[in-house]
Amino acid sequence: MSPITDYVAVIRDEAAEMLGALTDSDISAALPSRPGQTIADALVELAAVYDWTSDILTTGHNGHPEEREVNPTSAVADFRTSELRLLRTFAEHPAASPAWSWSPVSDKAIFWYRRCAVITALARWDVQMAEGTTAPLEQAIAVATIEEALDSFLPTGRGLHPHPHGEGLVQLFAQDADRSWFGRFHGGTIAILSEEPRHDSSLQARVAGSASDLALALHGRLPFGITDCIGDEKLLQNLRVE
Repeated sequence: MSPITDYVAVIRDEAAEMLGALTDSDISAALPSRPGQTIADALVELAAVYDWTSDILTTGHNGHPEEREVNPTSAVADFRTSELRLLRTFAEHPAASPAWSWSPVSDKAIFWYRRCAVITALARWDVQMAEGTTAPLEQAIAVATIEEALDSFLPTGRGLHPHPHGEGLVQLFAQDADRSWFGRFHGGTIAILSEEPRHDSSLQARVAGSASDLALALHGRLPFGITDCIGDEKLLQNLRVE
């Protein structure tokens, strides 16, 4: 897990920043970072995941987030309602509480704390990008975003895998956090290594940059080319989860 100890504070802060960016905006404005979606779409999608999380923790429901019709007029109010419900749910279900998840590394509520913090930070970045005022993800939540992609999305086949036949060893290096992650692609799957490979292991691809840039690249908000990339870029594309 990441060093973040208060995901609830991250959710509150990122949501407040996101809504603060809407003061003078058109709720139906397009999101440059998510083609085909608007700010209202992002708010409705985020609210649906919040409510899904609340349902999982309170009832054990483990289906899928509800698909909702987007109503720009009520999108902000509906989001606030779902956010308050989520925060109440977390208050009633501590991070160590047992909870269903689709992650192979966690069967505790902490998975959902992290999941909601990550998607809130990404949505904040999307909305601010639409307003031309975006700031990078803070280092701690950026590291958590990278870790979630590597320990939960990719091992369960939730990545995009645009080049499924790519094979080899890849490294992600978050320079500002001084953190590295290694993965080995083989036969269309990836194994995330728990320790640094031997010095005689050859890398097929390496990407280095800020934790924020790496996290945003993994989620398709920025191209990997914005970072320092060497080697087979197709392998790096296989790391994308959105």
